[in-house]
Amino acid sequence: MKYHGLTLRPMQESGAFLLRAMQNEDMPRLDLLVRESVQNSLDAAIDKLSGGHVRVDFSFREHSTAAVTNWFHDGIDVPMLNERYPVGGRLLEIRDTYTEGLGGPLTFSHVNGASPHGNLLKLVFEIGRTRDDEGAGGSWGLGKTCYFRMGLGFVLYYSRIHTENGYQERLVASIVENEASQSKVQCRTQTGIAWWGDDNSQESIPVTDSSKIAPVLAALGVSHFHGDETGTVIVIPFLRDDLIIEEEPGEDGQKTRQPWWCSNYEAYTEISLQRWFAARLDNPLFPNGPWLDARVNGNQVRRSEMLPVFQVMQSLYNRAAADQVLDDDYLKRRAVSEPDLTCRYVNVRNEFENGGQAGKLAAVILNSGQLGMGAPDNEPSPATCIFGRMDTSPPYSPIVTYVRKPGMNICWNDGTESRGWSGGLVSATGEGHLIAVFVPHHEQVLVKRKLLPVAEGRSLTLEAYLRSCERSDHTEWVDKNGVRIVDKIRTNTGRALKDFGGKPAPASNVKPAVRMARNLADLVMPKRGFGQDGRSGRPAKQNRPRAEGLPRTSNPTLYIERIEHISGSILVHWSLAWGAANPTSSRVIDLRVDSETGSITNGDWAYDLGDFPFRIGNCMVESQGVAVKVTVDNLIQIQATAAVPPSSVTGQLRIDIVTSSGGTLRPALHASLMKTAEAEL
Repeated sequence: MKYHGLTLRPMQESGAFLLRAMQNEDMPRLDLLVRESVQNSLDAAIDKLSGGHVRVDFSFREHSTAAVTNWFHDGIDVPMLNERYPVGGRLLEIRDTYTEGLGGPLTFSHVNGASPHGNLLKLVFEIGRTRDDEGAGGSWGLGKTCYFRMGLGFVLYYSRIHTENGYQERLVASIVENEASQSKVQCRTQTGIAWWGDDNSQESIPVTDSSKIAPVLAALGVSHFHGDETGTVIVIPFLRDDLIIEEEPGEDGQKTRQPWWCSNYEAYTEISLQRWFAARLDNPLFPNGPWLDARVNGNQVRRSEMLPVFQVMQSLYNRAAADQVLDDDYLKRRAVSEPDLTCRYVNVRNEFENGGQAGKLAAVILNSGQLGMGAPDNEPSPATCIFGRMDTSPPYSPIVTYVRKPGMNICWNDGTESRGWSGGLVSATGEGHLIAVFVPHHEQVLVKRKLLPVAEGRSLTLEAYLRSCERSDHTEWVDKNGVRIVDKIRTNTGRALKDFGGKPAPASNVKPAVRMARNLADLVMPKRGFGQDGRSGRPAKQNRPRAEGLPRTSNPTLYIERIEHISGSILVHWSLAWGAANPTSSRVIDLRVDSETGSITNGDWAYDLGDFPFRIGNCMVESQGVAVKVTVDNLIQIQATAAVPPSSVTGQLRIDIVTSSGGTLRPALHASLMKTAEAEL
């Protein structure tokens, strides 16, 4: 094949620059490769609808040095390469099937005006050109530079596409290396960048003659696509030995014990696929396109064989994104109780045209037994599976991940800072492992603002905004300057997780008879959110006198006399001691949400959490000499119509539960001239 070196021109990228373009030296190279290559394959799926699948095969094997130099010797220092690899090396083949393949024009001279460049030019010959479809993984066009960091910088591309004239095969190779390095393999290069293509062309044009492609593939052990198959194969020879991070020795000089999958590239790739694509791997419920059929050396990565924490992640994702569970759902199999599982909306204020829902959060608290960490399974801890840390003793930091439409985990986060994804929660109550997934509502349309310019006639969705917030390695969401959407999502997710995971554990010294009574009450009484039985740690309410005998206090005081539960509502019978303070002023009863840190008003809730979960349906006053009015912000205004206000007022009101989360929350009523008294329902 003919060598075409890239000459030095104004504003020309160099190989040294491209090798540093992703600027991620923290993540193992093999993780970067898995994330990028699978995203490329999923973006190129022919069938974009749910229900289908995209197959991606990772194959590692040995190869001879001649398998490369016999075909790509032009422009290469072959003696030096033979000296460095006298017995050959290892290669990685990444094959996707039933994808679009590397279609489009063969050269830039065939691109007319605004016509599509095609996958061939984008992947092989261009840098920095992004996909413009909203659900695509790439947002910088730099991710493909990770291929060149896996070995010597040599990458071969083979593809089969469907054209108007039938099927066509294409073969081209490229190299990117540091042009200033003494160990570069190119004989003469100014930029470190070059391609190999058709022998009969003066341009870097792929070989399309199948008879010429066949011997090259055979030398490298690559199979042709057959029948109606289309797709792309990427071959990276001369793999490096440091694609997995080598642990530094400990303080005692001994090497840190690593997980078993760090022993070879095949095992590590299988776990890396689970770590980053658990939401889409072998998941027929995936709602945003075809599910992922991934294989390593021919062995399929099945959801039932994934490490427990990644099965948990997929179970949570299905609840948050699809509102469904599979028949063999992991959490169902482990008999996870309802109080240890939550699925709730995350709201932000004044950011979207249609309501405040930014997405859904699903979280669960599991013990070590439910994660299979004990005998006979002896599975590694979640932190080991995700971060590679061999921690096995509590307390365990909460682990949160967030997932955009393509189904790749952007990041796994176990930080405990107060405004982080876990809301400052150091650990779940007891010795539990808290695992959580946030899935944005990608179709939410953002309110137009000058800081986010959008093309005329188009709207900016939350998915497009989050995509633009990712760096070139797609490992974080970082808000645009002057916009705080991600910050609000993160903060409100943290509050929800702190509320869920930070609940105090039930007292362990409850007598058996009392425990049995509570279990019976749980069966026959309404669900959580309607009163308390002493388990919250607050003192029980004392019996109070009827309204007629209420003492005159300096401020209004509200008493709950009786509660009735009806479908979707609570009927509250109440009495109010008018109080001596400023007797001619109106009294106000406002509806709030009780929490461990105090009651939350309607305004505070709407500012941070979106729609208020309760609403005052109606209110009737039984006493004479007063008038009552219910406002839209859940306030009841009681005004004295007589010259002398009554000493007490009795009445009833209905509280409607208006959001799905309302059934798990406790409403509270507060009476005031000033904020002095509170009655919990």
